[in-house]
Amino acid sequence: MLNRTSNAQWIPGQAVGAWSCAPEQLLTLLLFLITLAAFTVVGQGTNQAVGKLTETNSAVPQLGARWTNSLGMPFAPVPGTKVLFGIWDVRVKDYAAYAAAVPGVDEKWKKVEYKGVPVSDGPEHPVVKVSWEDAKAFCAWLTKKEQGEGKLGTNQEYRLPTDAEWSYAVGIGDKEKNGNGTPKDKNMKLEGVYPWGNQWPPPKGAGNYSDMTSRQKFGDKWTFIGGYDDGYATTSPVGSFKANPFGLYDMGGNVWQLCEDWYDTDQKYRVLRGGSWYRSLPDSLPSSRRWFSTPEYRVSGIGFRVIVTLGAAP
Repeated sequence: MLNRTSNAQWIPGQAVGAWSCAPEQLLTLLLFLITLAAFTVVGQGTNQAVGKLTETNSAVPQLGARWTNSLGMPFAPVPGTKVLFGIWDVRVKDYAAYAAAVPGVDEKWKKVEYKGVPVSDGPEHPVVKVSWEDAKAFCAWLTKKEQGEGKLGTNQEYRLPTDAEWSYAVGIGDKEKNGNGTPKDKNMKLEGVYPWGNQWPPPKGAGNYSDMTSRQKFGDKWTFIGGYDDGYATTSPVGSFKANPFGLYDMGGNVWQLCEDWYDTDQKYRVLRGGSWYRSLPDSLPSSRRWFSTPEYRVSGIGFRVIVTLGAAP
């Protein structure tokens, strides 16, 4: 047992009511205090659950945990996948870092207009006028950069999401998981299911779609969603609208998102998902809607989102 000293006289530098104990008892006390301190540090750290997610301060991404890379691009886990999704599309400033580091990158993304109206006019807007090939080159550069910096493991990489992964990220992966065939075969198979829910037209604040503001800019012949106004004629800064249940922004609208897959067995076109600010129609906005483009195609309504793999790429 610990024994309190019987000497009541206070000595400068000694705590009032000091304790004395045998060496083995002192060792036990010290181990207890060290353990208590360790629990206190963990409780105050950043590696805590936020809702059902965990924010990690690990240098490399981990399964099930939110993570931010060297460009300040946040990533989040999506149930049904084994990857982390970028929570928004690749921004102008992200792509600018790549273009500054790699000579010869096509410069069509730098200044984009549609009928005289600026598109992606700011560092926080999604980059546009980039092709599938451009997006793959960005992923390869960022993978090499961060593996060299120790921010990615040697078996981790950036890439575009697959069509199936994108379906999970928009909330329909469980409904399509038993579906066979190509993305073309799965196109529009879930009627009346949109990124914002089941209603048409979309509710206020659902996303950046072709709206009253764009009609005012582009004239009476412009195709738009009657009664809907998101306030943006072209692109909006990423994260301007409410995130989906997985913490992902703009899974509907703003820009079409390129995917890894070929659209069909002809292997001429790559898959696009999500819709954009440009001419939104009821048949272009369902969550199961697939569109397509050639690998070299660049236009002001197409951008891309990246994912990071947590092991060997598929």
